[in-house]
Amino acid sequence: MISVQNLSKSYGDQVVFDDSSFLMTPGERLGFVGRNGHGKTTLFRILMGDESPDDGTIVLPKGYRIGHLSQHLEFHEATVLDEVLTVLNDRVAEEGYRAEAALMGLGFSKEDLKRPASEFSGGYQIRINLARVLVEEPNLLLLDEPTNYLDIVSVRWLTRFLRKWRNELILITHDRQFMDSVSTHTMAVHRRKLRRMEGSVEKLYGQIFMEEEIHESARANEQKKRKQEERFIERFRSKASKASLVKSRIKALERRGQMDALETERDLSFRFNAAPFHSSIMMSVDELEFGFPEGPSLIDKLDFTIEKGDRVAIIGPNGKGKTTLLNLLAQEFAPRQGVIKQNPNTQIAYFGQTNIARLNTRNTIEEELLAVHPDKSRTAVRTLCGLLMFSGDSALKSIDVLSGGERSRVLLGKLLVSPANLLLLDEPTNHLDIESIEGLLDAVDGFPGSVLLVTHSEMILERLATRLIVFDGGKVSLFQGGYRDFLDRVGWSAETQDRSGGQHDKDAGSPKPRKSRDTRRKRAEIVTARSKATKPLKNKINKLEKEIVQLEQEVKEHEQQMGWAASDGRNEDLAKQGALAAGKRRSIETNFEKLESVSEELDRASVKFDTQLKELD
Repeated sequence: MISVQNLSKSYGDQVVFDDSSFLMTPGERLGFVGRNGHGKTTLFRILMGDESPDDGTIVLPKGYRIGHLSQHLEFHEATVLDEVLTVLNDRVAEEGYRAEAALMGLGFSKEDLKRPASEFSGGYQIRINLARVLVEEPNLLLLDEPTNYLDIVSVRWLTRFLRKWRNELILITHDRQFMDSVSTHTMAVHRRKLRRMEGSVEKLYGQIFMEEEIHESARANEQKKRKQEERFIERFRSKASKASLVKSRIKALERRGQMDALETERDLSFRFNAAPFHSSIMMSVDELEFGFPEGPSLIDKLDFTIEKGDRVAIIGPNGKGKTTLLNLLAQEFAPRQGVIKQNPNTQIAYFGQTNIARLNTRNTIEEELLAVHPDKSRTAVRTLCGLLMFSGDSALKSIDVLSGGERSRVLLGKLLVSPANLLLLDEPTNHLDIESIEGLLDAVDGFPGSVLLVTHSEMILERLATRLIVFDGGKVSLFQGGYRDFLDRVGWSAETQDRSGGQHDKDAGSPKPRKSRDTRRKRAEIVTARSKATKPLKNKINKLEKEIVQLEQEVKEHEQQMGWAASDGRNEDLAKQGALAAGKRRSIETNFEKLESVSEELDRASVKFDTQLKELD
C-alpha cells in the first residue's frame, strides 16, 4: 500500500497542495485528473524523489520500485530491440519475447527492431522509452500523457496492455475514454486537495460537484439565517426586556462563524466565428496523389467531397499521411496528381502542430492575437483572452513562457479572430486538459460549417465523426459511416495481423480476427440489455432531482416566511415555519442519499455493459 499523508507544496505564493492525503491499494490503477498547472506532474516528481514536499509524508513498501515514462532520450545499444532488452537484465532468455511484443504493439515493425534508435523521430524514441518501462514492470508505473506520442492503433494496444497490468499504476492523460478504460480508481487534484474514489472520471466529478452544490446551498441558507439574526439583534438591541436574548443571539453568531464561498473555476468556453456559406459543396478532391521526393506514395487516387455540416475524421497510424492531407487541403503543399477544387466562398481556419511552432515567441498573448487582425479593438481581444482562460494580466504573458497547452489555446484564439466555415484541426487536444477538451468539443458541436479532424482519441471520434478518411494497410480510403461502424465492419489491419504478416503474440494484447456479423448481433443484444437495465434507474434519478428542486423551493418560501415573522415579532409563527423548513431539509438530505445510491447503481450497471461492449472491440 502507498500512503501519502498531509502533503503540502507551494511555489512562492502559488499553493499546489494543501494538507492533502490519499492511499493506494495493491494492484490499483489510478487515473489522475485535474486542470493543467494544478499539480499533477508535481505529484509525479515528488513520488519519484525529484522534488521534496514542503510538508507531509510518503510511505512506500520496502524495496518498492517506481518507473516512469522518461522524456530523456539517450540510447547506447546497437538496435531498438537491444535498448528495451537492457531492462530485463538476466531475464532476457525467459522474457525477451515481451520486449519484441511491446515494441510491435507500439508501432514498430520486425525490420524496425534491428535499426538503431537514432534513426527514429523523437516521437518514436519516446515509444522506445515507453516499451522499456512497460517491459521492466516496476511496482508503481507513472505515465504522464503517454498517448501524446501514439497513433490510434498503438493507443488501442496500450489500452489492452494496461488493463492487464498487475502492479500499481498512476495515469495522467487528457483522453478520458482511455483513462476510464484502464483505471480502476480516479483521483482529482481539486482546490488544492486530492480526492480519490473507485470508478470513472465522471463519477468522481459528479460527487465533487454534488458536494459543492450542497455546500453553496448550505452557505446561502446560512447567510439568510445570519441576516435574520442580525435584523433581530438590531431591532431589539435597545430594549431592556430583550437584552439577555439579544446577547445570546450575538454569542451564537460568533460561535457559528461563516462558510467560505468556493473559488470560481473557469472553463474554456467559446464559439468559432462562423462565416456564412449558402452552397452545399465546400471542396471536392479528385484522383489525389502525393508523395515526398524519393519517398513512397502517401496518397493514391483519393476521391471525396466536403459538404456543408460535414464532420470528417482522418485516422490511421503516424507517418502515413494524415497531416500531409490537411496540408494539401490548406494549399500548403501541391499535389503530385489530381485536383482539389475549393468553392470560392469557402474560408478555411487551420489548426496544425506546426502552426504552434510559428507563434512569435517575442509577442505577448494579446499582441499575438492582435497581429492577426489589427483592426480588432484591444477590448475585444482582451475579451477573447478571457474566454481562453487568460484573464487580466495573464493576457500580457510572453509566448515564450507558455506551456504547450497554453500555446495551443493561443493558436485556437487566432483561429477565432477570423471568420471561417471550414475548420482543419490537426490533433487540437494534445496539450489540453479534460475540461478544456470538453469546451473545444462543445464549440465544434455548435459550429455550423464543416470540420476535418485528425485525432487518435476514440472518444472524440465516436462523438464527432460522421465519415472517415482511413490510412491503414498501406492505402487510404473513404469510409461512409462513424468510427464505431468502422470497427464493426472493417477494423484495423494491425489488430488481426502483425506487421510481418503473422499473428500477434498473445502477450501483446491483440484480439482475434473480427467476426463482423456476430459482433454486431452481440453488440445489439448488449445495447438492448443496457437500455432495459438503466432506463428505470435514470427515471428514478430524474424523479429524485425534481423532488429535491421542489423541496428546495419550499424551504426558500418557509425561510421567507420566517424572515417576515421575525421582523414582526411573531415568535410562534417563526417557530412553526422553522420546523417546517427543518423537516423539508431533512427530506432533501434523505433524497440526496437516495440519489447517490441510485447513481452508484447506475454507474455499476453502465460500467458492466460498457465493459462487455469494449470486450467486443
